Amino acid sequence: MDQTNKLYFDACARGDLSLIKEAIEKGADVNVVNGEKRTGLMRASKRGHEEVVNYIVENGADVTLTDIYGKDALMSAAKKGHLEIVKLLIEEGANVNLQDNKGRTALMRAAFLGHSSVVDYLIEHDSDVNLQDEMGRTALMEATLAFRKDVIDSLIEAGANVNEQDHNGCTALMRASYSGFEDLIVYLLEHGADKDIEDKDGKLAIHYIRQHSFEALKDYLK
Repeated sequence: MDQTNKLYFDACARGDLSLIKEAIEKGADVNVVNGEKRTGLMRASKRGHEEVVNYIVENGADVTLTDIYGKDALMSAAKKGHLEIVKLLIEEGANVNLQDNKGRTALMRAAFLGHSSVVDYLIEHDSDVNLQDEMGRTALMEATLAFRKDVIDSLIEAGANVNEQDHNGCTALMRASYSGFEDLIVYLLEHGADKDIEDKDGKLAIHYIRQHSFEALKDYLK
């Protein structure tokens, strides 16, 4: 990466629009990548530099590029909860259902971290709520692990399969049982979760309850 491109690349990370303009005027490539194939757009999106993202996209930054891990700028913005950047990237053609090398999507990242407004926007723009990563996990499973109730509501309303199993046979209900989330266990059961599903080891949701919370939760899962 030459000096002009490095100036541009580093300015994207810092959100320094004046330096970005200067670098572009000097001939910087707006799609230049580092050793991991990350772009200035990815860096600016991750850090929430909305004005920078808007400017470099207007000047040719490609919203569809991915790094060596299969991640794009949309995933970076979604993970950090930068809704306005998410909107811009999708409007410019970012693939809402892109899966990285581990099968993870922008929706999964936003769901796990509880960015409900981002989750809602992604769903409104055709994010597939039932995609699974390389471990078989869905956005609902991710939200369940972190007990993001508002996100769980949105996913189920959008058609998330509450009884989907990962590659170990584990369901969202099993995850909630392990975490001891009583309210979530009740909610999932009310929305069709099957307590009689077995994982690959033949265990039910009730077997996932840890000892310290067993007495409080066992009656829901008998």
